[in-house]
Amino acid sequence: MDTVVSDEAKEYVKTHGGVVFVRAHSHRCCHGVTTFLDTTTKPPRDSYDFTSVSSDEIDVRFHGSSAGQPHELVIELRGVLRRHPVSYWDGCIYKP
Repeated sequence: MDTVVSDEAKEYVKTHGGVVFVRAHSHRCCHGVTTFLDTTTKPPRDSYDFTSVSSDEIDVRFHGSSAGQPHELVIELRGVLRRHPVSYWDGCIYKP
């Protein structure tokens, strides 16, 4: 998996512990299964289940689902009032 982290997101992660956790979780819906990504700098209780993926300057840890993993994981910073990291699965906010 290739990781692309924006410069703004790198600086945010560095000032919030230096590690970003990305969890893929699937939801069943009327049209099938959709996989979303949760992104946080706060270590989850099961942080030992996450796998480190290569990234420049920060530690990115990923926990996949039955959908596998993306070819490219993009991490950016979003929000106006409350800045926070978000992740994209091969350029999309979810994997259909």
